Amino acid sequence: MEIEAKFTVQDAQVYAQLRTLDSLGRFTLAAGHTHEIHDAYFDTPDLSLLQAGYACRQRIQDGQHLLTLKARHGVSGAVHRRAEWEMCLPATAEMPPPPESLPDDVCRQLLALTENAPLKPLFSLKQQRYARPVQRDRHLVAEMNLDTATLCCAGSERSFMELEVELQGEGNEADLAAMLACLTAIPGLAPQPLSKFEQGLAMLRDAPPGLTPEDTIAEAARKTLRLHLLRMMLNEEGTRTGKAPESLHDMRVATRRMRTAFRVFAAALNLETLGPHLKDLRRTGRTLGRVRDLDVFRENAQAYLETFAKGSQPDLTMLQQAWDAEYEHARTALLKYLDGSRYARFKREFALMLAAPFPASAISLPYAARVTAEAVPELIRERLAEFYTSQMRLAQPEAALTDYHRMRIVTKNLRYTLEYFREVLGVEAEQAIAELKTLQNHLGALQDAVVASTHLHHVLAWGTWTPPADANLRWCKQPAAAPDVAAYLAFQQAEIRRLVGAFPEAWKRLECAGFEALIASAIAALRA
Repeated sequence: MEIEAKFTVQDAQVYAQLRTLDSLGRFTLAAGHTHEIHDAYFDTPDLSLLQAGYACRQRIQDGQHLLTLKARHGVSGAVHRRAEWEMCLPATAEMPPPPESLPDDVCRQLLALTENAPLKPLFSLKQQRYARPVQRDRHLVAEMNLDTATLCCAGSERSFMELEVELQGEGNEADLAAMLACLTAIPGLAPQPLSKFEQGLAMLRDAPPGLTPEDTIAEAARKTLRLHLLRMMLNEEGTRTGKAPESLHDMRVATRRMRTAFRVFAAALNLETLGPHLKDLRRTGRTLGRVRDLDVFRENAQAYLETFAKGSQPDLTMLQQAWDAEYEHARTALLKYLDGSRYARFKREFALMLAAPFPASAISLPYAARVTAEAVPELIRERLAEFYTSQMRLAQPEAALTDYHRMRIVTKNLRYTLEYFREVLGVEAEQAIAELKTLQNHLGALQDAVVASTHLHHVLAWGTWTPPADANLRWCKQPAAAPDVAAYLAFQQAEIRRLVGAFPEAWKRLECAGFEALIASAIAALRA
């Protein structure tokens, strides 16, 4: 069991001060030693170790090669408690070593978690560590480590400084609490609830796909899908707990981006091979979307209530009861799906498919062999054509709410397409993406109001989130009068009218920003 306290060191001055400390309260600090440490973290393509709650690390320090498997649990403020298994490896050992080459205890642990799937590198970490023994009455109780660390992920780097105090020797948690009290009082130190592994995961989540103008369009498709599958899986833990609505949102967005990528790259992909993955992707998106839509409804209803003075807020009890029943059902279905064998198989097989260049069976030649620099302008123009066709439809007097929903979808598709290729497009793409996001948010608010109105109608008519099945109709009682729920429905309908009326101005803002010129300049960079 590893037990340590972790702090972020604010700046070099604080770091220098910590190097010269002689004591921490009643604990003395012995002379230190500097170590150069190189870490690499590994997991299977479908992140089976991470999702089982573990991190796998290979460390090279002072000529030693160490393999460590750590549990990712037990954080309370700055204090981290976690089980770990560690072993020394020969310097000539393959990295990461095949599980079958490890001693029985570690081998069994890895095999159980990975099911013999190959381990692939996630990111690396370079550290210069200044380690000082901490003593109480001349007995070793801990080690204080001052780290200057650099995370390396997908071609990007991030440097930071940390302090760790890890219990060793005769140390106990009372000692750690006493040292923690001393450290908390030092200006420029802040408790760090994230391990370096978790900080690396956050960096990995934000990393670009790594496209180059010379990539084939098939390779660009693979890198794009791989990135968003990774983001989907990295948000699974927060989605399962239900404590982080943003994780569910980000997980659902990742599935949407993959589905859009299948559309954007359709000419390069063989759907006879990849079609089953797309089918499972749609099923995943629908299951996530049902819960996410309920989260959005709740957030919007809360915002509505907060427009009223405290003590005079509307009574939405009947609405809350219908929402609670639907949310419990949707969450139960989501967790059952995420725990099911079909979802696990989808993740594993799709991740393995995306871990290496597509086989010939997964692509459609000769289009798939075109280079990105040549194909991207055409792909963007296709999305632009859809975008302007939808806008022209909205200019007609007979435009319906479904046309606004279609406009939202094509706006999202165009925005995602620009984001897929932002690494190879000109800097103007960033402003174009921002303008599209503003328009998409306007249309998204409109669609939220339309969906909310539908469910409010159901609640008023049946007292339930959706109409009851025919078999249950005879059991439905007349709902009690709910004037405040009816008033909220009227508010949502007014929002629909307002947002529809405001769309021409939203479109005008996009045109005034020189949107077409931004797109042209962004594409021109591909020919530079």
